[in-house]
Amino acid sequence: MFVPGNTQYGIWLRAPSSSGGKDWLGFLTDREVISQWGKTGQVNQSKIISDRPSRIDLDKKIEEKKGKGYRLVGEWFPGSSWSHLRQTQPVTPPNPPPRNRPASSTPPLSSKVMSEWLSDRNSDQWF
Repeated sequence: MFVPGNTQYGIWLRAPSSSGGKDWLGFLTDREVISQWGKTGQVNQSKIISDRPSRIDLDKKIEEKKGKGYRLVGEWFPGSSWSHLRQTQPVTPPNPPPRNRPASSTPPLSSKVMSEWLSDRNSDQWF
């Protein structure tokens, strides 16, 4: 995503669509408020929302977009990259796979064979 020069704050919103999604970005620069939009992965249109640096004008546009179903993807601040905040589901650790057989107190056969092979110092065979 292209971040205009002298940007003080940026926001990235996304909405679902029949063509796979659409993105909208808003930027507050030291001179103006800029909007960029397009299909997800193809943001190629731009417009100046306000010819003055107004957070109020940007916030109005953000609320308008949220009212149309757009949701937050990330934010941009000077000296940083995009912070992706969107999570589709809460992060939970996966459940361990079910055990097919009961736990055994004896080590597996391969472990026993390996330890016997390593301890057999009298053997002349090396495979």
